[in-house]
Amino acid sequence: MTRFRLRAAMLIAACVLLVTPSARAADKIVTGMVGGPTGTMWLYYVGIDEGFFAKHGIELDFVFAPSAPGILQQLTAGSLDIVGTTGVVEPIHAVDKGAPVAIARIIGQNAPYGLDAASSIGSIKDLKGKTVALGGLADITAIYFNRMAAANGLKPGDVDIIVIGATAGRYAALKSGTVAASMLMTPFNFQAEAGGFRNVGLVYDYVKDYPFTGLEVSKSWGSSHIEVAKRLLTALDESAAWFYVPENRDALIKMGVKNFSISEDESGQSLDYMRKIKFFAPTSKVSRKGLEILTKVMRDSGDVTNPLTPEQLTLPGLTELTE
Repeated sequence: MTRFRLRAAMLIAACVLLVTPSARAADKIVTGMVGGPTGTMWLYYVGIDEGFFAKHGIELDFVFAPSAPGILQQLTAGSLDIVGTTGVVEPIHAVDKGAPVAIARIIGQNAPYGLDAASSIGSIKDLKGKTVALGGLADITAIYFNRMAAANGLKPGDVDIIVIGATAGRYAALKSGTVAASMLMTPFNFQAEAGGFRNVGLVYDYVKDYPFTGLEVSKSWGSSHIEVAKRLLTALDESAAWFYVPENRDALIKMGVKNFSISEDESGQSLDYMRKIKFFAPTSKVSRKGLEILTKVMRDSGDVTNPLTPEQLTLPGLTELTE
């Protein structure tokens, strides 16, 4: 090959590299999250720290908001592209009111919540006449608490509910004695129990038939960025597979310490528990039955007025519904 042909070949190869997916600039996704970094975001930090998002040309720009309804309002208004994780009831509420949002993936398939109470409370039954802190009157913590209360003979009105949106705030209310019990997720439930509070019930023991949290997209963004959204879901699926590899435990514990401002022991406890209950959905396939059951629960309680179907709650071409 002559020198001229060699240089031409090298130039062509360089141009090809410039347009390949691995060489192009990453697509930035403005991602809403509730509260602050917690274990429910572990999948996202796996994707960041282990390079799965970068591999698929994705860059996440996290925006934190104090409440789930508030973050869905920002998504509806177009201030966000997606909501990375929030209770599945929130997008169902939003769609019921006509908001153009859709569930793209289930993130948490089982709830890591525990109901922690003052040491004087021996069981859920003992909460009759007491005050309990939940994340909302119609949010996922309320739905969980209502099932737990009913299973223990408590009727609506037997317990006074105070609304505190974030788990950290509910834990503070429990420590101050403002409430007799709080719905807490990891690692706050472990902190509470180490501090002398009593766990009177795990949501996982009462609820396994519908999903906990999901990833939601603005329908306008999702429809116009379908290829980007699919790459995001692929990166999350790869992150989930990595999360469940036993040999990655030490790296995950360090990741929890670094990102969630918790101790190594708390990170290890949280990780082991979330793996035990299979918290993170392993793939982007969304159970039609799970959405139907949750929607029925919400309709029966009056939280939802329209007969919503899984197709109305998801985005065709992106969300993969399965039976």
